[in-house]
Order: sequence, then structure tokens, then C-alpha cells
Amino acid sequence: MKQKVFNFLLLFALISCDTRLTTSEIEEDLGSSLIESISEYYDVSYSDFDLLSFDLVHDEGNKYSGILETQFDEMTQTFSIELLYDGETYLYEWELIDEK
Repeated sequence: MKQKVFNFLLLFALISCDTRLTTSEIEEDLGSSLIESISEYYDVSYSDFDLLSFDLVHDEGNKYSGILETQFDEMTQTFSIELLYDGETYLYEWELIDEK
């Protein structure tokens, strides 16, 4: 009985220590930062961009990739996103791949 209680407490401790965000939570958390980075690069106002969609896929380990779609100046932009996430810090690169 003591072993079962110990195993349960150990499992609970391990689960509660995992602070990594889910892919959906990363999308929510990171979307505005990406828009800010893009707007600074193009030297335009952050508020002029509309985030249309942001979809990430967990590739493996701490690597993610995805597509970000924005609207600016009545045009739709599609960006390729490469992301590393260690549970605390984001490191990302974006590249404009299409504009219509």
C-alpha cells in the first residue's frame, strides 16, 4: 500500500512540474510576438496587421514548424515559421513565402 501511495505521489509531482505549453497554447502565446517582429522588420505599425491564422506542428523534440497568415494593406501574406521551444523560451525564424 505504501508503494502505491509513493508511486501516485511521484507521478503527481512529475506531472505538475511539466510547464511546457501545448502546441495550441504556443500558437496563442506567440502569434502577437510574430506579428510584432514582422511589423518591426517592415517598419510598419503593428496595428496595421491582422492575424488570420497561425498553425504549428510539433516536429520532434523542441522543434516546431508552421504557417502564419496575416493581412496587411488589403493583401494576404503567408509566412513559414520555424520554432525552437525549450519550455520557457522561444527562438523563431519567419520567412515570407507568399503574398496575394
